[in-house]
Amino acid sequence: MPPKARPVDPLPISVPTEVETARLHLRRPLPTMADALAEARIESFASLHPWFHAEMGTEAEEADPGWQAARLAAEVTAFNQREDLTYYIFNADRLIGMISLRPLWRRGQIKLTYWIRASAQRQGYGLEAVGAMAVLAFDALSARLVTTGHAEPNLGSARLAHALGFEKVARQPLACELPDGTLVAGIGYARENRDGLKGHVVTWR
Repeated sequence: MPPKARPVDPLPISVPTEVETARLHLRRPLPTMADALAEARIESFASLHPWFHAEMGTEAEEADPGWQAARLAAEVTAFNQREDLTYYIFNADRLIGMISLRPLWRRGQIKLTYWIRASAQRQGYGLEAVGAMAVLAFDALSARLVTTGHAEPNLGSARLAHALGFEKVARQPLACELPDGTLVAGIGYARENRDGLKGHVVTWR
């Protein structure tokens, strides 16, 4: 018998506010992160813009701690309402990225979106953070399905999804728009369980 939607009030759900892996500390958004976030975003503007331009500010805005404080305030509200669970990724005390879990609570589905700052890329941090949050989604948030996706030319995200055992489930033509207006396919991936993620040691509170 096919699974059914689960009537659920998300507000009482206990959601971890801090997550730790071997090298990383992931924290819910706080207004005090504004300076560090502005530094990471402006450093990474060129590498993030091709894939996140639709939700990014201008270079001046991304470099402005005040503008980032407003972004963080909106993320705090979304986290408290259980609408979008954003975590900032720290290595020691340095902000190196972000990962967002967007839940469809009734269906038990969670979509992962992430970025890693330019100077921290190609060091396995994305793999470590996304793997950890996939484990958290299944074990702490009772997910039935964890998904992620990217524009087809984003080969780095494709490699990460394959390395974590996500199954390619869709290729939608014309799904993503690049900054110059070029339309490219979107690639979707999914996992229905945490099998194969046992090597990702993660704790939360």
